[in-house]
Amino acid sequence: MQATLKFGKNAKINLGFTLRLVTSKIRENLKLQTQDSMNEEKKFLTIQELAGIVGVSTSALRAWERRYSIFSPERTPGGHRLYTQEDLKLFWYVMHLRGQGQDLKDISNLGREDLLKQAQSFFEIKSPNETEGEVLSDNNLPAPFETILSALRRDEMEEAIRSLERVYALSKSALTFADNALDLMVKVGEYWHKGEITVAAEHALTSRLKHMLLGLFYLNDSNADEDEQPMAVCATLPHELHELGLLRVALYLKKWGYRVTYLGANTPIVDLEEYCARKHPTLVVVSCASSLNITNMLHSFQKLSVLVAPHSPVVVGGSGVSVIAQNHPDIRNLIILQKLVDLEKIAQIARDHRKSSAMERHKILKSELEG
Repeated sequence: MQATLKFGKNAKINLGFTLRLVTSKIRENLKLQTQDSMNEEKKFLTIQELAGIVGVSTSALRAWERRYSIFSPERTPGGHRLYTQEDLKLFWYVMHLRGQGQDLKDISNLGREDLLKQAQSFFEIKSPNETEGEVLSDNNLPAPFETILSALRRDEMEEAIRSLERVYALSKSALTFADNALDLMVKVGEYWHKGEITVAAEHALTSRLKHMLLGLFYLNDSNADEDEQPMAVCATLPHELHELGLLRVALYLKKWGYRVTYLGANTPIVDLEEYCARKHPTLVVVSCASSLNITNMLHSFQKLSVLVAPHSPVVVGGSGVSVIAQNHPDIRNLIILQKLVDLEKIAQIARDHRKSSAMERHKILKSELEG
């Protein structure tokens, strides 16, 4: 994500990093690749744009430049300041240190190069395989996400949102951001149950994350011929409002070469059936994050089995499926996903056999997964 930000000279940027901003400024450049890295071509910000992002006045930025050598923007032939992504990262890290109580003069004495190294380390977001076995914090989160969690626990919701937006803009990979964001939300839920994080804070963070992940989803359409791509449909059960996990799944399916139709939360099964009857997708993924009403959930599963499965293999996943899997393992025509890691195999098998009928595809999936 950091690799591909472009800002026009008339851009109006604020800390919100709204979906409108993201869509208008990086649609042509943001690529859904886990190996995304900074583009060799420099992307510049004006002083007005930088001020809007980091939340300080342009006069303050000019004063800092005069007083402290760590701030040294490039200049146009006409003398206008131009800031790079490196400058942006440095400013955000300095703002973080100031928030920790450090004096700006003491910070500047560290020198630009050392500060940039520290900033790189601070904002680095490792993927799960890179962090395996490494204790990142008391909550096993990368440092930037731990900062967000700490702000929420201090009841500093606005600071938490600002920190999330910084991480979002500086992340190297959409998928890594999504993975770590979901881990963060698990911890947020745990602290909410302990009474250490308010419902309002949890809802605010969830809402912001939803817009971020939706932005990434819609910005990362494949250029491949649609007729050559397998198609997936993603939806939640009726009355299910939790969809962050489903958005992560949708991003992964796009990475694996799928054209994804995202129907989102609270999808009526009759509407899902009608859509699948017309489109005959390669795969349908349904999320069930809660298990508060087992009777309604089981009824929905049965309707999926009867109405949707004849048109496409249906994979049901999420934290709520464990109850169904344990107590009703005989739900026919559905594939119960209990581990996200299994989804890639399912997607591969379904893609390889997408010319087969839906029921034949389902049988192949069942056989491969059970074998």
